[in-house]
Amino acid sequence: MDLAPVNQRNTGQAARDSFLSGIADLLPTIRARSAETEQLGRVPEDIIRRLTDADVFRAVQPRQWGGLELDLASFYKGVIQIASACGSTGWVASVVGIHPWQIALFANEAQREVWADDPDARASSSYAPTGSARREGDGFHLSGRWHFSSGVDHCGWVLLGAVVPDDGSGAEFRSFLVPRRDFTIDHDSWRVTGLAGTGSKDVVVPGAFVPEHRTHRIVDVFRGTDPGFAVNDRPYYRLPWRLVFATTIAAPAIGAAAGALDAFVEQNRSRIPGYGGPPVAQNPALHRPLARAFAEVEAARTRVGATWTDFLARLEACQPIPYERRAQCLYEAAHAHMSCTTAVYELMGVNGGRTMATDGALQRFFRDLLAMRNHPAANLEFGATLYAQAKLGVEPPPFVPTQRFVL
Repeated sequence: MDLAPVNQRNTGQAARDSFLSGIADLLPTIRARSAETEQLGRVPEDIIRRLTDADVFRAVQPRQWGGLELDLASFYKGVIQIASACGSTGWVASVVGIHPWQIALFANEAQREVWADDPDARASSSYAPTGSARREGDGFHLSGRWHFSSGVDHCGWVLLGAVVPDDGSGAEFRSFLVPRRDFTIDHDSWRVTGLAGTGSKDVVVPGAFVPEHRTHRIVDVFRGTDPGFAVNDRPYYRLPWRLVFATTIAAPAIGAAAGALDAFVEQNRSRIPGYGGPPVAQNPALHRPLARAFAEVEAARTRVGATWTDFLARLEACQPIPYERRAQCLYEAAHAHMSCTTAVYELMGVNGGRTMATDGALQRFFRDLLAMRNHPAANLEFGATLYAQAKLGVEPPPFVPTQRFVL
């Protein structure tokens, strides 16, 4: 594979158009395979290959490792489109697809280990610090079980969160980059009704040594001293870490809601009530929830594009992103989950008896949205508090090195 130099990769409008066009070509197949994906419990291998060929998993990867460094507004637009065809596939595309952006913040030695021999190498993740880490020599001993590692079946690496105990300089949260040889997948751990096709299984590390260069400290995120900046010094990699991941979780929800709307319209365009009468398309009971759903989904989609276009423009102009604007983004990501799920829920109440069919697209999208709504990134109250307090002039909360929250 030709790894073009940084200054030779086309990352302008032509690259964005090509990326989105490639995704558009895949949508009919992804949509047709959505029920199969849910039943299989993971995205089919051939769909993963086609997403790979469409550069979905290299969209935000550093250019020196064969990536596009595509602007996040375009990346999330593509994710929304994929999720509109299949919520599970969109979720995997978003979560696995964003990880190269974080790996770019690791030391260059770690990036080389991941991509030097295979620019298409992928990583899943599980950031909740449910395992344990302790210092050992010039690295760490990592062990334990981590839950909900979406897309792990298709990945040769995993990013795992753990809190390193205090050794005198204070306890701290780190992400640990672990190769496939050092972890196992618990295939029996994934039995769910929502996002079933994501294969978000448990990862078990019996005990592995992780060198220092394959760790990423949250304190470096806070200080702006990520070791990856030594080679990835573009403003692109200084976008707000916490907000990148919040939107990564919100984008598939917006897409799933858009897919649910498409399914609802298709089912009700010519449906006749079982008890007789005019077509349901003439029933005012459908009109308000449907109009509201379209408005909510489009508003969420528009906010994502505008926010990440604004953020990147600010950094490229050497301007800071104000705290209030960051808090707004965090809240809007959580709000997207709530507004999209609520909008689809209202449609479920006027869709007729077929709504109960488990193999129906609307039912599947709704189950996926309920699962997404329970992700920590969808915590509306937390985001609302920070945003409201910022508007009221309250000082931001202090940085806590043992938590992975850095706004």
